[in-house]
Amino acid sequence: MVFWEKWNRSWNFEKKMNYVIIWTITVITVAAIGISTFSHIRSVTDQNGRYVQEQLVFLAEDYADNLEQYKALATSIILDPHVQKYCESSNMQELYNEMGNVYSSFLNMLYIQHNANFIAVTNEALGQFLYNGNSAVSESSFETSYEKDYTQSMQAKRKGTLRVNFSNNYHKGRKYTLTLYFPAYSVTRLGNSNGMIIVNLDDNLLTRFNQRKLQYSAGLYLTDVEGRIVSTQDADMIGQKIAFADRMREDHGMFWQDGKLVSYQRVKDWNFYMISEVPAWSLYQNCFGSILLLILVTLAVTVTALTLARNIIKRLYRPINKVVSKMNDVSGGDLGTRIELEDMDSDGRKLADGFNIMMDEIDVLMEQVKEEQRQLDMMRFNALQSQIQPHFLYNTLECIHWQALAGGNQEISTMVKALAQYYRICLSEGEDIITLGMELEHVRNYLIIQNMRYGNIITLTEKVPERFASLPIPKLTLQPLVENCIYHGIRVKEGETGTVEIAVCEKEGAVSLTVADDGGGMEPERIAYINEHISDMRRDIGYGISNINKRIELLYGEKYGLRFQKGRKKGVCVEIRLPKEGRTSCQEGGKKRKSSG
Repeated sequence: MVFWEKWNRSWNFEKKMNYVIIWTITVITVAAIGISTFSHIRSVTDQNGRYVQEQLVFLAEDYADNLEQYKALATSIILDPHVQKYCESSNMQELYNEMGNVYSSFLNMLYIQHNANFIAVTNEALGQFLYNGNSAVSESSFETSYEKDYTQSMQAKRKGTLRVNFSNNYHKGRKYTLTLYFPAYSVTRLGNSNGMIIVNLDDNLLTRFNQRKLQYSAGLYLTDVEGRIVSTQDADMIGQKIAFADRMREDHGMFWQDGKLVSYQRVKDWNFYMISEVPAWSLYQNCFGSILLLILVTLAVTVTALTLARNIIKRLYRPINKVVSKMNDVSGGDLGTRIELEDMDSDGRKLADGFNIMMDEIDVLMEQVKEEQRQLDMMRFNALQSQIQPHFLYNTLECIHWQALAGGNQEISTMVKALAQYYRICLSEGEDIITLGMELEHVRNYLIIQNMRYGNIITLTEKVPERFASLPIPKLTLQPLVENCIYHGIRVKEGETGTVEIAVCEKEGAVSLTVADDGGGMEPERIAYINEHISDMRRDIGYGISNINKRIELLYGEKYGLRFQKGRKKGVCVEIRLPKEGRTSCQEGGKKRKSSG
């Protein structure tokens, strides 16, 4: 909330644009770095993953070849005729007759298969076995261990009777070896097994694999199809079940596990999986430099873009900055300031032209305000003069009035009294605003004097409801208009009388006060001319009319004032539009200033 308040109130356009540009470029940069890094890592992962998988396939094929070689060794032993006779012997004599030949055959086999520890064959019928190896029977623990080891063995291939086991049951637990168990089937009676061929080998497969210079630091495992480790570099892990065994559902695959890329490959149709684990740091160590270079280049481009953007914004904001600077000068009171149009684009020129035109208009308006204030001051001065000058005349008229009464001259008394009352209202204790009732009394006194002068040719008709008697009205509003009715309307009718009608009503939310006569009237063009220029204080319109209208405009606003029109039958009607509340704009402004203070 605080941020948006600063954004809306405190920051200028340039700062907002800089903020938006910086954040936009920053977001785009971060997004670009993120997407590029992710894409690069994804590409490296796919590429290196394929490479690791290809290596694993090669290793699995190599190991499958080894296992096939071991199976071929066991098969060749079974096909040996002396071994067949040994297994088919039904008495001890026959068994003893073949033992030497079988022993010699095993010796040749051990010589050919250099990693074989021992070879043994059993005769199930007689419960005997024949053993030949690089170490004595007691050293290899064959007699006490082969039945236990056989029970722990597993089926070697998807199909077939060959069984294998990786264990340290033999050789008194000193090392882990691979043992093959193959039924000694008869070559003459198919499906009939007379014994078991047992071959124990030092399987140094993983040792050979780890001696190779692999591209990545990887851990290799050989597991059975259930996920139990049967061979690895760390002997303590043999026999343990790997945590991700349930994810190896196909013959090959690749997935992430605990920050390592795990690849697995089945050893052809053997019941073994070759597994490789590559830590992420080892997989991506070669691409860290590329990512760092990418980030540095992107940051350099970002800094360059930000610098260029800020310079461009500064240049684009220069016209607006000029306008803002000049506006600050104006707020400081320098109304004569103007904007130079040099080094500005088309939009800036439009702003500058608008500003300069606005300031020219302000100058004109200021001159108008000064002129109106001068006129108002002049009218107030004249009003003050009119208040000061009648004092002596008013006192003199009072003396004449009483002397006329003492001499019995009623007409002089009446005229003098009316004239005295006329000037009394003119004084009105220095007030510019009086009630409509007082203004009407002023008109009546004026008409008394005029009727005595012109022989009672003027009749005053008043249509003023009582509720309007207290309506505030500028002093000397009606009397000059009634005077116009007499001198420009009624008096020109020789030998005829005339009527002046004063009426008041509410109209369109304001008070409409009309002064109408039944005199000679006025041309429509003249009426239109007066209405158009009544506010201009022109001499050809008449000072009295312009003065009344200007005072009303200054007091109440330009929507109030005088408007001339033709009478309903003949003559001229002047409408005076006043506010319903009778409150002046100066009074309203004073109240507002008072309340705000």
